[in-house]
Amino acid sequence: MKKRTKRESKDERRRLRQRIGVVAGVVVFSLVAVVARAYFLQVVKHDYYLARQQSQSNSSRLVHCDRGEILASDGRALAISVKGESLYSEPRRIKDKKRIAKGLAPILKMKVSSLERRLSGKRGFAWLKRSLNPAQVEALKPWCKQEPGLAFLKENRRIYPNRDLAGQVLGFTDIDCRGQEGLERYYEEYLQGHQLYIAIEHDAKRQVIESSQSAEFDYLKGKTVYLTLDRRLQAWAEQELETAVTGSRGKGGVALVMNADDGAVLAMAQYPRFNPNSKRKNNPALWRNRAVTDLLEPGSTFKVFTLVAALESGLFKIDDLIDCEEGKFKVGRRTIHDTHEYGLLRLDEVLKYSSNIGCSKIVDRVGAERFYAVLKNFGFGSCSGIDFPHEPSGRLRPWQKWREIDLCNLAFGQGVSATSVQLVAAYAALANGGHRVTPHLVAKIVNGAGWTVYEHPAGKSSRACSSKVAQQVDRALAMVVEDDGTAPQARIPGFRVVGKTGTAQKFDFAKKSYSHEDYWSSFIGYVDPPKGQSRKIVYVMIDEPRSSIYGGMVAAPAFQRINRHLVSYLNYASQAEFATLTMPDCEEEEAGCSVAENGGERVENLTGNATQVANVMPDFTGRTIRDALILIGSYRRSVKISGQGRIVSQKPLPGTTLEPGLDFVFHLSSEI
Repeated sequence: MKKRTKRESKDERRRLRQRIGVVAGVVVFSLVAVVARAYFLQVVKHDYYLARQQSQSNSSRLVHCDRGEILASDGRALAISVKGESLYSEPRRIKDKKRIAKGLAPILKMKVSSLERRLSGKRGFAWLKRSLNPAQVEALKPWCKQEPGLAFLKENRRIYPNRDLAGQVLGFTDIDCRGQEGLERYYEEYLQGHQLYIAIEHDAKRQVIESSQSAEFDYLKGKTVYLTLDRRLQAWAEQELETAVTGSRGKGGVALVMNADDGAVLAMAQYPRFNPNSKRKNNPALWRNRAVTDLLEPGSTFKVFTLVAALESGLFKIDDLIDCEEGKFKVGRRTIHDTHEYGLLRLDEVLKYSSNIGCSKIVDRVGAERFYAVLKNFGFGSCSGIDFPHEPSGRLRPWQKWREIDLCNLAFGQGVSATSVQLVAAYAALANGGHRVTPHLVAKIVNGAGWTVYEHPAGKSSRACSSKVAQQVDRALAMVVEDDGTAPQARIPGFRVVGKTGTAQKFDFAKKSYSHEDYWSSFIGYVDPPKGQSRKIVYVMIDEPRSSIYGGMVAAPAFQRINRHLVSYLNYASQAEFATLTMPDCEEEEAGCSVAENGGERVENLTGNATQVANVMPDFTGRTIRDALILIGSYRRSVKISGQGRIVSQKPLPGTTLEPGLDFVFHLSSEI
C-alpha cells in the first residue's frame, strides 16, 4: 500500500472542509429559507391564511336567542321555545346533487325539483328543511355523515304545550320565531330575544361542533310575560262555549270572564278553536281573536245603558211608569214592536222584560245629546285600550246626525256596534260602582334577571256613572233572572245572579236590511262574590244559533254553567251557607238531629238549628270533603287533603275561631 504524501493529506483535508462548508451552507440556507417562509406565512400573509382557515373550518350564522315564555296567572307555560334541528347544505361541496335530492325528498316530504333548486349553484349555505321532527333527524343522520355538504343546525322553535287552549289569544310566530298574531305580535318587543352572529366550528366532514360561543345568556333572551288568564277558567269557558254553540247549531261564539275592579281578563274563549302548533292546517280566518277584533250590534244587552241615561238625567226615578203601548209603537213611518204586549211598566221592569218600546220612550225624553254623553262615558265609539292588536274603535255616530228613528233604535242596541271586550268593559263599570276599567291580558313582564320591567298600572280611571245609579241598575238586572224575566235559566240556586239577555239581528249587506234569520244571541252578567272580592263579568255570545234565537235560551245556560265552575273554583259561599257557616253540635237525643248507621257509614241529619256562631270551626268528622270546602270557602287560604273517603281528622280543631286566610288540613279514610 502506497503511503500518502503530506501534500495529498493536505488536499484531502481541504476537500473535506469544502464539503462540510457546502453542507453547512445548504443547511443554513435551508434554515433561512424555512424561517423566511415561516415569516412570510405567519406574519406577511397571516391575515390571508387565517381567513382561509376560518372559511374552511368556521362559519358564522345569525341566531336568535331564546324567545321569552308566555305564562298563565298560575305560572304554568302557555308558550315556550325549544331547541330543534334544521338541515342545511353547502351546495359548492356537493357533487352529485341529483342523487342527493332524490334520496332526501321522501324523508323531507318535498319535491325532488324543489330540492335540486336549493342544492344548485356554488353557494356556501342553503336551507333544505327547518324544524325537523325526530323521525326525520334520525333518517338524515347517515346522509350527513356520508355527505360533507349536509349538516344539522340547532334552532329555536315555538311550542304551545296546551294545544288549542287560548289559541287565538296567544297567536303564533313564524319560522324565525317572530310574532305574527295575537299576544306574540303585540308584545314582540319584549318577547323577542337578541339577534347576533355566532361562530360555528366544523369538523373535517363539515359537521357542526357545538360551540361554547352560543351566547345563551339570560340577558340576551326574551322576557317572560305573565298573563291574567286563569288556565282552569279558560278551559271551562272554552268547554261550555263549545257545548252551547254545537247544541244550538250555531256558527261560532265568544265567551269572556273579566275582573270588574281592574279589567283583568281571566278567560277569553272562542269557538271554533285554533291550535297555533299547526297553523298551516287551519283556515286563516280562525287566527283572529273575535272577542277583540269583531264588531257586533249588542242588541238588548245595550238597554241597560238606556236605563243608566234615564237615571243619570234626573228626569226619571226607578219606579216611574212607562206606557209600552201593548206591543206596538209608531215612530215616524216606522213601527217598533215588543215580543209581548206590555202596558204600564216600571223603569226596572222595562229592563226585566226587555221592552223595545219602553226604551224608545225613555231616550226620547232623555234626548240625543245626553244619551250620547252617557254612551261615551262608558267607552262606546272608542277603543277599550286592551293590549291586543287590531282592536277597532266601534261605531257610534255623532248625536247631531241621529234621526228620530235612529235614537229609538240605539235605545235597544241597533245602529251601534262594539266589540265583545268593549261591551264587557262597560258592564264592568256598572259592576264596580261606576268606574271605567281598561281591559288587559298581561299582568307583568319580567326580564332574565328577575326584574319586573312592565306591570299593568293600578288605580281608578274615569267615572262612567254615579255609584247610586250603578246600585239601582244592579237591582234592576237581578230581576232579569226571575221566573217571569227573560233569563231564568241563568240562575244558580243559592246565589244572587244579575245579567241581561241580548238578541240582535245581523245586518245583511247584500239586501241592505236586517236579517230575519241570522242573529247574535248573548247574555252578560255576574254572580255576587263573597265580601271583599271583585265581581267577575261573564259574557257569552252565540253567532247565528238555529235551535233558538233568544239569548235567554241559548247563551244564558252557558253563562250559568261557566259561573257554576267559577263559584266552586273561587269558593263563593251561597247565601244560605254564608248565613249559617257552621253545623249543629248533634247528639242523638237532641231535637232536630239524628244519627243513623247505614252499612257502617255515619249519616247525619242536619235539620236542626245551628247552635254555633258563623265564625266557629265545625266538626267535619264523617262529612265529605266537598261539604267542608263549601262551608269554609270564604275563610280558607290553602287546603291540604290526604286519603280518600270521608273526613276522620281536621285542623283547625272543632270550635276554633275562624279568621280569613287560615290553612286547613283534612285526613280522609274510607273506614269510618
